[in-house]
Amino acid sequence: MQANNLVAIITCQRPQGLLRLIKALQQQKTEESSFDILIVDNACQPDIAKLISSQAVNSHVSIYYEQESIPGIVAARNKCVSWFLKQQYNALVFIDDDEWPANENWLNKLVQAQKKYQSDIVTSHVISVGEQDTPGWAVKLIYGKNKFQEGQKLTTFYTNNLLIRRPVLQQLQPAFDQRFAMTGASDYHFALRCRKLGFTAYYTDAPVIEEFPTSRANLKWFLRRGFRSGIGYSRSHLFEERFIIAILLCIFMFAMRVARGCIKLLYGIVTLNRTRVTEGLFRFASAIGTLAGLFGTKVNEYRVIHGK
Repeated sequence: MQANNLVAIITCQRPQGLLRLIKALQQQKTEESSFDILIVDNACQPDIAKLISSQAVNSHVSIYYEQESIPGIVAARNKCVSWFLKQQYNALVFIDDDEWPANENWLNKLVQAQKKYQSDIVTSHVISVGEQDTPGWAVKLIYGKNKFQEGQKLTTFYTNNLLIRRPVLQQLQPAFDQRFAMTGASDYHFALRCRKLGFTAYYTDAPVIEEFPTSRANLKWFLRRGFRSGIGYSRSHLFEERFIIAILLCIFMFAMRVARGCIKLLYGIVTLNRTRVTEGLFRFASAIGTLAGLFGTKVNEYRVIHGK
């Protein structure tokens, strides 16, 4: 008998993280949220296929394996969606291969929240923990403190911890835009499209944990990430808004990011707080990216794979 929900994992050269996640999912309580697992391998590695096969043998949760040879997270996400729509699941749940649920009721909470708020989409926050030898200032910066409240209605969400009901994916085809194939921000663009179509999204307290690798704990990575996020914001609005509206939104966001960058940077310098200094520079990079995105600039977000 098919489960009610499908948990989808996109993986790319992270066997250790993937194995950790599979084992954590197998510990999930499923009284109200029976589920199957779909793993889409975007690197098409034989070792990953063997790993998944070994885990599926004695698993009480059905595990399915697919490959996506087209590089980029967009093609892999759309593979998950197309596979999901061929089955009869109620909801598709995305979680990343460098994450794992914070507790064994993670999926139950997402499903319960969807029913409680009668929402189309449910999301929760991510808790960052450092890989061994990752400096604390970087771990604190990547997600910071959770700012959302239970039952809060959201306009922006990402696919690192996300439940999407079937009708949303039936209407949005393809769900993720190939123009974001290697640049990142396809999930921000997806959220924008959902909002414009009137789909509702709510927050619930069902966090996942993400391991922040040491290879990302440097100023260059944060500046590049900020620059890329700014570009993604601009491109998303240019694709979905009237041109003049998109320009005005991007100019406003540029100004806001510069102002916030100044505040964070000055505070960090005065208090000798490296996290705040880096955050200030991150926001400056994001502001520059917001302008660059208006001129068609792109950054390859997935050139380097971080994590194991």
